[in-house]
Amino acid sequence: MDTLNAGDAIITYNESESKMVFEGSMRLANMKEYDVVSSFLRKSIDDTDDPVVLDLRLLQFLNSSGITTLSLFILSCKKAGKPQIKVLGSESISWQQKSISNFKKLWNDVEIVI
Repeated sequence: MDTLNAGDAIITYNESESKMVFEGSMRLANMKEYDVVSSFLRKSIDDTDDPVVLDLRLLQFLNSSGITTLSLFILSCKKAGKPQIKVLGSESISWQQKSISNFKKLWNDVEIVI
């Protein structure tokens, strides 16, 4: 299991389940600060063709730079044609209600579960 601390958030990647769990609040200042998150996401999926789950249900807050980072990750997966992405969200977290559905607009193959 790999873990990344990103501000007040933690991202844990469980390779055996191909699942990334995001917890806390991710409020990094700008896209440059999110480079470490982008690298972690890409590195985690480099050697897999298995579907990847992005579990955001415990992520209380994600700013616009963070949403852009996840969007760019999804677009890079779309361009590569792999892996399939499934996003888990929570109805009780307002940013997720508003933003997660937009991932489907980026790549129609993304599965959204809220």
